[in-house]
Amino acid sequence: MKHREIIGRWLDERPLLGDKITLYREADKYYLETWFSDGCHSRDEVLLTDTPEGKKVEDVGGNMFGEFLMVTPALELQFCNDEGCFFQTDKRIADHQVSLSVA
Repeated sequence: MKHREIIGRWLDERPLLGDKITLYREADKYYLETWFSDGCHSRDEVLLTDTPEGKKVEDVGGNMFGEFLMVTPALELQFCNDEGCFFQTDKRIADHQVSLSVA
């Protein structure tokens, strides 16, 4: 298994979600991995850009809705679009709180 440098892990506590989100670096690329509450999983390569508000996280392939994430200096995860940020989770989770099944 390749070495992952974990940037942060968060729990999206919005009603009916409970998604576990991990931002990490592996082999000089950044990835956003999400484990959804229904057991589904996604892993996308992302670009990180430094901004005055923190690190902007965008899908490498783009996002047709103009949405992106922002990791603040205090490590809160914000869900944003071109009009601003509309949700923030500061519920970080530790490595021992993440149970992932690996195929």
